[in-house]
Amino acid sequence: MFVGLVVLLLSSPAPSAGDQLFCAGANSKYSPNSTYRTSLRFLADELTARAMKSHSATGTAGTGSDKVYGAVLCRGDSTGADCSRRLREAFGRTINADSTGAAACALHKDVALYSELYQLRFSDEDFLSAFSNAPLWVDGTNLNLVPAADAGQFDELVAKLTRSLAEAAAAQPDRYATADAPWSSRESERTVYGLAQCTQDMPPERCRACLDGIGAEIQRRIGSSKMGGAIHGARCTLRYETGTQFFTETATGKINSTEQPKNMDEILRL
Repeated sequence: MFVGLVVLLLSSPAPSAGDQLFCAGANSKYSPNSTYRTSLRFLADELTARAMKSHSATGTAGTGSDKVYGAVLCRGDSTGADCSRRLREAFGRTINADSTGAAACALHKDVALYSELYQLRFSDEDFLSAFSNAPLWVDGTNLNLVPAADAGQFDELVAKLTRSLAEAAAAQPDRYATADAPWSSRESERTVYGLAQCTQDMPPERCRACLDGIGAEIQRRIGSSKMGGAIHGARCTLRYETGTQFFTETATGKINSTEQPKNMDEILRL
């Protein structure tokens, strides 16, 4: 079982308050001068270089007990240079952890580090072939509640928006989609923004299933009436916010419903 941890590294900057670190298997570690670490460094460089061009990458390095599996994902509206920089820093925080135990996940073979703008995981276990999205980071980004009288309508809109985003992202070559939907309550008129993304190597049906899965988790684990929430995983990510456009307008390949729609079908058309 994965356990979320806050990490402080001596040799690399600590993750920011918005980052989440996971490490599995206290007995599954590598030594500082091991072949596994060499494989991990090689894979980190390869995935970072590939993600600079496509915002995501998966792959392996090494053989036998020294084989490493990895996946990285940068948010689709980031630039290639920004994606590369963040991934280099993130890998540095994990691979460069010393063996004194100063780092929470020092020398662990199975580590995931997530933030709002990127996700990465590496492991000695094959999580790639089954398209595993574990571990999940459930992030209640805005736990303010909509008015109780509007809760049902709001929850329905969020559910429909996330389902439409899942469908749209799965249909795009870059596996990335954004949308917005106007929402009127008894107190004000606001816009609900959403973003969905998968690693690009996922077939459409796998991407859709991954996003549908975390969409259901948002309903269950973020809870009713919450104005913002996200779930990040190793393979796909989904987020919505009320009143805050958290993605940029310059995202390439995004699908964006920015015009004011006239009915619910238009609200959810991507």
